[in-house]
Amino acid sequence: MRKFSTGITPLDAQLSGGFPSGSVILLLEEPGAGADVFSFHFAIAGVSNNEKVLYITTNDTKEQIIQNIKLYFSLDNGTADRIEFLDIVSPRLVQQTDSTSDVKAFLKQMKHDPLKHVRTTIKSSNHDRIILNSLTYFVLNYNAEDVVELINEMSLTAKRNDSVLLLLMTKGIADEKLENTIKFISDGIIELTINESGNEVQRLLKILKLKRVLVPKSILRYDLTDRGIRMESVMRVL
Repeated sequence: MRKFSTGITPLDAQLSGGFPSGSVILLLEEPGAGADVFSFHFAIAGVSNNEKVLYITTNDTKEQIIQNIKLYFSLDNGTADRIEFLDIVSPRLVQQTDSTSDVKAFLKQMKHDPLKHVRTTIKSSNHDRIILNSLTYFVLNYNAEDVVELINEMSLTAKRNDSVLLLLMTKGIADEKLENTIKFISDGIIELTINESGNEVQRLLKILKLKRVLVPKSILRYDLTDRGIRMESVMRVL
């Protein structure tokens, strides 16, 4: 079984090396908890290990994601170019019209359906790592059956390619039944939350589920810094 580094050394130590291959990992976050920064660590760790990385972006363009990555990482020349992007934002910007106010109706009018495009890409993928930032877009704009089928497709791809797929989703957006279904299908669940303590904002990471790994009991505290996520093994909330 391969292990895929998260790009965050103290977290890898808690996971005995990282995420196990053949897994779909759900990164469930409260808004502002930093799931996007987590995904940047995961992507950079992949290209640094000469792995094939696909980053699917639903809310920001490829250029915006690269700019965000460079806020936290000093990249060597060409490092960002080694990340393959599937940008479903830019086509929507080009095809945007003032006459269509209903998002679901607008998606049907588009020449290329984003969900179909993503499913087709994932089905034919041979990447080691795939990052979907974020699943929330599909939860908001498609029915539950379509979202579940997308995750099932991802699960098959992860097992077939011995790869890892990281799905970002905002906590509390999906209804309880759909969120629990997504959690059930996923092989791993990492929850990122925010806690206010006095004048300080604390960010907490909980590993709720991870198949084929002994899940640590500790809730890990982390900070968002100009070098990405900073987490120390001693920063634990008991």
